[in-house]
Amino acid sequence: MTDLELLAAFPAKGKETGMVRNDWDLAESALGVTFPSSFMRFLEVFGGSQFDDFLTVYRAGANNEYLDLVSRTCAARHAMTETTSRPHIKELLRRRGLAPDQLIRWGGTDNADFCFLLPDKHPGKWGVLIVAGRGDAYDLFEGPVDTYLLHVLRREYVSDVFPDDFPDDNPGYERRPNA
Repeated sequence: MTDLELLAAFPAKGKETGMVRNDWDLAESALGVTFPSSFMRFLEVFGGSQFDDFLTVYRAGANNEYLDLVSRTCAARHAMTETTSRPHIKELLRRRGLAPDQLIRWGGTDNADFCFLLPDKHPGKWGVLIVAGRGDAYDLFEGPVDTYLLHVLRREYVSDVFPDDFPDDNPGYERRPNA
């Protein structure tokens, strides 16, 4: 089984089924990026979902601006570019040949944490960066979002950003593909 299939095997709330519709043309054009197919598959399954009532995954083309990949990314890029309180994140990005205005925000938490993709010219080398909404903590994971999230939910990867009670003892998610 793939990591995406293993992630989808966690208990799901709700009756929503089927693939999640994303507006990839709009998202790629607006954000100036070509998404790796693995990320597109992830959002086609989990776009609009919420894991353990804490971590929300955005989707491209959501009607709600607070769940829309493009609007959340634009707002986060602005915040990360304008802030002077995160020089360690800017340095991390610089070492990877990136700037804050290249980040892709794929999700967020109830604690205002940022869930970013780190683009790379090679689709298989995109990474995951989680930045605490408050404070200096961050996670850097070399791999796709579905693998990162699977490892977090299985407690195989302990986040420096997420609270100790995430995930709970029986992690699951709620699908909201029309969010």
